Amino acid sequence: MEQNQKNEYNILYVDDESNNLTAFTAAFRRDYNIFTAISGAEGMEIFTNNDIHVIVTDQRMPNMTGVQFLQRVPDEPDNIRIILTGFSDIESIVEAINTGKVYRYITKPWDKNELKITIDNALETVMLRRNNKLLIDELKQNNEQLEEKVRIRTLEIEKEKAKSDELLLNILPNEIADELKLHGKSLARKHEQVSVLFADIKGFTSIAEILSPEHLVAELDRIFRVFDDLVEKHGLEKIKTIGDAYMCAGGLPISDKENAVKAVSAALDMQNYMKEYKETKTNGNPGFDIRIGIHTGPVVAGVVGNKKFSYDIWGDTVNTAARMEAAGEPCKINISDVTYSLVKDFFNCIHRGKIEAKNKGEINMYFVENHNG
Repeated sequence: MEQNQKNEYNILYVDDESNNLTAFTAAFRRDYNIFTAISGAEGMEIFTNNDIHVIVTDQRMPNMTGVQFLQRVPDEPDNIRIILTGFSDIESIVEAINTGKVYRYITKPWDKNELKITIDNALETVMLRRNNKLLIDELKQNNEQLEEKVRIRTLEIEKEKAKSDELLLNILPNEIADELKLHGKSLARKHEQVSVLFADIKGFTSIAEILSPEHLVAELDRIFRVFDDLVEKHGLEKIKTIGDAYMCAGGLPISDKENAVKAVSAALDMQNYMKEYKETKTNGNPGFDIRIGIHTGPVVAGVVGNKKFSYDIWGDTVNTAARMEAAGEPCKINISDVTYSLVKDFFNCIHRGKIEAKNKGEINMYFVENHNG
């Protein structure tokens, strides 16, 4: 076991290969307290004796797999689980999410920067959970002192329940929200055809240096509110925003054969809005240009967390959609050949040829110009 005592967050990494443990420690020891274990049994001992915030484990290990190890890890204290593996096995992903309560499933070889972003997001989530528990405990103590006001408390609880239901419907698809309310959980599901859309702002870092934080957030809020409306208009599902990136998908939680057409239609509306938005800006207040990428294929979708719900999707389709966005150009909609085959009768598209995509090799890509006719 190796540990760095400089930071306040504790990360446990379990892997049966000592070289991997050394590489992980070297990569992140300046950012977190790193605990390493060469087996699931050693990992359990470390977890029992330390307050671990995030667990990162290899899947393929002798005696005890990563999923089996996570199944034995107690829910308390709150922690986040991440699995690393060299095998892109969709069934293992479903098992990891459903039984190991996995926050993310990352394929080896992992990228240091991407993994750090994932760990930082996980730390933010786990600290929010823990803070929420403290607030809940304080609320319970206050409620005990107000038992004589039963009628008023009952009305307040009913109002809060209505707000909670409204909030749940705002952050989760209706079908998933109903399932959670009915059963208290929602199992991860594989969807065979989903169109994933990524939109990202060009030069966001440079723009952030020009605008004040308040102004920057207000501009992003303005743009993403419009995107939310367009996603709803075209029957898509918003998944999340990640900084200046916006992610949505069509074809889930209910299958929809027209999901690719709807995703491209939404992308065209997004680009049209961004053109109008930019025309309202002056030289001292720069507008934003966005790249949009779309890919269609199978994904696994499910609810992450048990206190702060989050509906998310996983799989190679998501990664490829992100590569479509990264390989695109500002003010353009870049789609894969799979998506193109589903929308070519509805939109005018320009074949770009085979374009190199990070970790994917060369992929046939197309720019969407406009609707046919």
